[in-house]
Amino acid sequence: MLKYLKKRVFWILASQRRNVVGRFLFSTAQSLLNALNNKINDSNLSGEFWFLENLNHSEIKVVFDVGANVGKWTLELNRINPEGSIYAFEPVPQTFNKLKEATKVTSKINCFCNALSDDSGKLIFNFFPEQSTFSSGYSHFMGNNGIKIEVDSISGDEFCKNNSINSIDLLKIDTEGFESKVLLGFKEMFEKGQIKMVQFEYGPLALESRFLLADFYKFFENHGFEVGKIFPNWIDFRPYSWKMENFVLANFVAVRKDLKHTLISDNV
Repeated sequence: MLKYLKKRVFWILASQRRNVVGRFLFSTAQSLLNALNNKINDSNLSGEFWFLENLNHSEIKVVFDVGANVGKWTLELNRINPEGSIYAFEPVPQTFNKLKEATKVTSKINCFCNALSDDSGKLIFNFFPEQSTFSSGYSHFMGNNGIKIEVDSISGDEFCKNNSINSIDLLKIDTEGFESKVLLGFKEMFEKGQIKMVQFEYGPLALESRFLLADFYKFFENHGFEVGKIFPNWIDFRPYSWKMENFVLANFVAVRKDLKHTLISDNV
């Protein structure tokens, strides 16, 4: 009986889909789902900065901010952990100059005008001058009035070798769909267990990269990591399910299982 009633309710709602009532219900339901999936484009509210506050910073010595833009995340981490060394990467010269200016207040932040990728060389980059946070190694639908520029790229493994970096405590990646290329560029570091924790973004640009949330989980689990989604005041660590593949923009964290309680406080 309950199954029948459910089907009838579904039928009634689906029948209204193209009228005013149906469009209103759909828009409202979509907004509620986005809210429940933590689609909040504000680091102060989404839990992104809360996550930083709840790290055991005595264990966080070396941090990479890949896709640093103008330095908002970098500066927040430096405020919380002023003794940590941060390597901030921003490949677009115009944006890089703003990053360099914003972070010159401390010698603990080292800025590099490079894209991190799975290879070293040159990369055709899509730059959105009016919306620099949307700039990406992929051509995509989210930005307006983009221009193509050539930028320098380097793999994470090569950069670490060149700069004698043997361990990364936190690797943050916010590269508008280019996250998988960045991860693959650290192949040797991951295989040697030299990366302890990763914060990464997943969202609609997974359609451009063809690297789904399932692929992120597989990559990290193969390297001994546990993956969780960041919410405003908690992290949802759980096994992957196809139902999570919603392309709603959100931040995730992957942490080595053997170091989870060392790197993240018990409040999480």
